[in-house]
Amino acid sequence: MIRKRSSNLNIFILAFMAAFAAAIYFLFFKGQDGNPGGEGRFNVETIKVENGWGYRIRQDTTPVIEQKIIPGVPGLSGFATEREAAETGNLVKRKLDSGIFPPTISTHELDSLGIKYQ
Repeated sequence: MIRKRSSNLNIFILAFMAAFAAAIYFLFFKGQDGNPGGEGRFNVETIKVENGWGYRIRQDTTPVIEQKIIPGVPGLSGFATEREAAETGNLVKRKLDSGIFPPTISTHELDSLGIKYQ
């Protein structure tokens, strides 16, 4: 009896996760023309933050990501320059436009962009 309940719970959890993934796909990546990541759906803007620079990514007019610290590295440091924030934000935008979610950033990618971090 306990095994059957456990099995039913596992099926429910898997179904919920599949429905959640589908909702995220249609909410963020379904282009107006029916293609994932419709061109121009995401916009990047730099923002001045307490500890440097960050970026905000909007889908149409809705904020999707607000990154006030350098992603992928420990600590709470912002980007040293507006250019660094913009370049990293544009990389995240390209990932979102390609349907990559979540659009994680690695230290290797930061190094490739010439981003200074500690």
